[in-house]
Amino acid sequence: LSGAELTEQLCRWADCILLEAEGRAAMIDAGNQGDAEEILALLSAKGISSLDFLLLTHLDKDHIGGADALIENVPIGTIYAPDYDKGNKQYDQYIAALTAAGIEPVHPTEPVDLALGQAQITLLPGEQAAYEESNDYSIFLELLYGQTSFLFAGDAEETRLAEYLASPDLRRYDVLKVPHHGRACAQSEAFFTSVSPQYAVITCDYTESAGAPHDEVAARLEELEIPVLRTDLSGVLTLHTDGRDVSVETERQAA
Repeated sequence: LSGAELTEQLCRWADCILLEAEGRAAMIDAGNQGDAEEILALLSAKGISSLDFLLLTHLDKDHIGGADALIENVPIGTIYAPDYDKGNKQYDQYIAALTAAGIEPVHPTEPVDLALGQAQITLLPGEQAAYEESNDYSIFLELLYGQTSFLFAGDAEETRLAEYLASPDLRRYDVLKVPHHGRACAQSEAFFTSVSPQYAVITCDYTESAGAPHDEVAARLEELEIPVLRTDLSGVLTLHTDGRDVSVETERQAA
């Protein structure tokens, strides 16, 4: 592979995104607790024995469920996460694993620039010390490789999206990881218009009871003529870039 590879791994609502660039690897979020074995198997199958970074967008159970297993089984250079107490079983297991390993995660309060091979990653944390909704603690992650660009928006909701849209440095991206599994909020339309990606990726497992992705999100993305990749329909998604173009492989069907 010439370039960077991104693999979207999902079980139910969970986010787990593997970044690979020129022999280096990092992971955005760590799925549900029940996904840990599959995540470790994926790393083993790819010959990945360590991660430069574990980048936790926020501390909901479907984003940190496998974090304790990663900490216990895979050497990790640095862990980045927002600083708040989620207070669920998965959070407690994550904290226990950190303590046992003697790891102090970094809690960014300002943008942080990281390098993964030739890929440049920027962490964009929330501007507030505390939020009413845990999803609004979501750290945005920008990845630039050559002329291509990716934006990962965690589970950001209205307050966090409004913060992002108020930035004077907004840009368009080739790929957007749609926030909050495709749920709509008051800022969704403006956000999609601003980012205007070549591909929109939604990590989801649609059920009638969950009702997500929301119809409003699908409609707006269709209006903007943005192709949508959904993990409930396509399974594992792998996106490749050589720094100029982005291509997509899906587990269940050709894209």
